[in-house]
Amino acid sequence: MRYKIISAVLLLALLRSQDLPAQIAVSGYNHVALAVKDIEASARFYRDFIGLKPIEVPEHLKAIRSWFSIAAGQELHLLAGRTFPVTNNDPNAAHFSLTIANADPVEAYLKAQGLPYLRQQRFDGAWQIYISDPDGYFIELNEPKVPWQYLFNGKDLSGWDTYLGAQFPEKGTDRSGIAPIGLNKDPKGVFSVVTEDQQKALRLSGEQFGGLSTRDEFENYHLQLQFKWGTRKWPPRENNKRDSGVLYHAVGEHGADWGFWMQSQELQIQEGDCGDYWGLAGAGADIPVQKLGEKDWIYDPAGTLQPFSEQSAAGRHVARSLDAEKPAGEWNTIDLYCLGDTAVHVVNGKAVLLLLHSRRPSTSGTEPLHKGKIQIQTEGAEVFYRNIRIRPIAEIPVALLK
Repeated sequence: MRYKIISAVLLLALLRSQDLPAQIAVSGYNHVALAVKDIEASARFYRDFIGLKPIEVPEHLKAIRSWFSIAAGQELHLLAGRTFPVTNNDPNAAHFSLTIANADPVEAYLKAQGLPYLRQQRFDGAWQIYISDPDGYFIELNEPKVPWQYLFNGKDLSGWDTYLGAQFPEKGTDRSGIAPIGLNKDPKGVFSVVTEDQQKALRLSGEQFGGLSTRDEFENYHLQLQFKWGTRKWPPRENNKRDSGVLYHAVGEHGADWGFWMQSQELQIQEGDCGDYWGLAGAGADIPVQKLGEKDWIYDPAGTLQPFSEQSAAGRHVARSLDAEKPAGEWNTIDLYCLGDTAVHVVNGKAVLLLLHSRRPSTSGTEPLHKGKIQIQTEGAEVFYRNIRIRPIAEIPVALLK
């Protein structure tokens, strides 16, 4: 009877409390404290691997405490003295989370350091990476929620069209009289969805030349994707560099350029040349450059602004400023920023080319080219693409424009 009375009193108090203002007015997050077995090993992990900034500890506590700043007013406190193991070893159970800007370079760093991790995608599209500290506490490294739209669903080619031009003869490149294979016809399975490195990816075999293009058009966006070279190469480029390309602002008819690709601007994907610019089927732009040899040009932010297109004296190709590509067999991250008639090519986090005044021919001369489809080239080499996503932007990061 006594316990029933106590329970009734507690229930009544709880119900009444729901009508009262909160009794604990929390103004922010202060710190989390972890009991650790080896204070020096744990401090080294959070300082050297996670990159947290140490906070000065009072002299009489240095042997048993280590403090770190996570952000303004947010700290991590390590407390020496743990004598029993951490029993929770499930990353999807108890853990604490730290915010990261981009999961890709973090994953690359963890691989280079040989640290085990688990990467997975949250329901809203953000990537999460789970790692464990020396005691077995799990830490979630979490991308902030962003309005990414994934263009590749990991299952099939929904939202994409395929186009294949005329098949090359066994010898040479003369395709006179050979009809193109055409739109959404792929008899040899040039375009497919595969599992590569334990993740779904698009495979472009390269056996026939053409492109995989979005059905939607885009403008004012940040496009991000990853690519990795395969091992197969095909005529007439079996002895050449592996080649592909990301075409943007793609408009008009398929096959307008060399019988394979749409009128567009190209962010070149080619061994040793990733980030180069090509203007396809008359597309043009102004790019600051300096001379490279007798007839070639290289992007230079401090160079002379020069027009490039099929019709210009300088031609339609500009080399990127530096080689930021990873060795064959490793995944590369490509970021493309397009705002109005400006675009920036970024390879593995390094801005390698800026183009201005994107345009195409018109009946009155030229007109702006700042909107269109995205097309990925199959061009004689096996290549894999994954994590293809896009988000709207209102500005290009200032650091990329310098």
